[in-house]
Amino acid sequence: MTPRERFLCALKGDMPDRIPMVIWNNKLLGNDLDDQIFDLGVLQISKSCVWRMHFNGVKVESKEENLEDGSIRKVKTFKTSAGDLELKERILPNTVWIEEFPFKSKKDYDALEILIASRNYEPDFVRFLNDDVIRGDQSLARPTTIHSPMHELIYEFMGLKNFSIEYTENRERLLHLEEVLKNDWLKRVNLTAQSPVKYAVIEGNTEFSVVGPDRFRQHYMPCIQEACEILHSHDVIAGAHLDGNNRLLAPLIAETSIDLIESFTPAPETDFSISEARKAWPGKALQIHFPSSVHLGGGERIRKIAADYLKQVSPGNGFVVGVSEDLPDRGVNSMIPMYEFFYRNGKLPL
Repeated sequence: MTPRERFLCALKGDMPDRIPMVIWNNKLLGNDLDDQIFDLGVLQISKSCVWRMHFNGVKVESKEENLEDGSIRKVKTFKTSAGDLELKERILPNTVWIEEFPFKSKKDYDALEILIASRNYEPDFVRFLNDDVIRGDQSLARPTTIHSPMHELIYEFMGLKNFSIEYTENRERLLHLEEVLKNDWLKRVNLTAQSPVKYAVIEGNTEFSVVGPDRFRQHYMPCIQEACEILHSHDVIAGAHLDGNNRLLAPLIAETSIDLIESFTPAPETDFSISEARKAWPGKALQIHFPSSVHLGGGERIRKIAADYLKQVSPGNGFVVGVSEDLPDRGVNSMIPMYEFFYRNGKLPL
């Protein structure tokens, strides 16, 4: 089987010829170590997108500032008929952090509603298909994650502090904004389902200590289920990016129709082991991120943990291993030993 065939086989919960190994394109090192990684049969997951977004009736102004630490601060000003909104982002290697959210107080509701309603999406399948085959049968494109509307309100538009205040003091207005965002969310889900994607991630980065069971059940799960139904109607695999502590979240995820748990980071780095995840989520494929903290322990530590993972995942169907989160020193000294172990010991069934 090719690396691409192997990965897609596992995503369906089936048994490929050996354990699929993956690496996200933004985790590649950009040197000759990349050649060693690909020589071991690792699949490149290329982060891509199936649309281009345009704003109707809202003017967007951007400026950048070079900072002393070498990073870039990007400031976007959205000029709406109800006032301006300003977003500040810190651009770092392989990641972006929001320094200042567009929503700052209740006076911004009307402007934010106009901004969200102004967003239109134009299919951009050619770009996605080019990313999909950038390494032939050793690559696969992954579309942009689509989070539930409430998640986007918290982490993209408001920030946790402002969201908490508004959820307490102006809940009715906030929930109306959630409905406005739901219409935008549905456009993206439908466009993704009708695109050439093989799988799509429609939830993720859920911090259960923030969301809690009631809000997750009321606001997240209906959207997850609706997205799964839309994707499945187009034979697209539905995934969730759950890279944190999942013990409390696991029973709720088990109730959904999600097919794939992406970037699952098992114990000892988190509170949930592979065997526990397999028991909690029967029938759901696991693509694990081999824990970043284990990379700190060197080759012997990596091999010990990896051998334990093989025992937990036996016989090995529906299982993928790789790198989809940041690593210490970018994994210069640890990625090759990790991939070599699974290459040598990953023939299936275990």
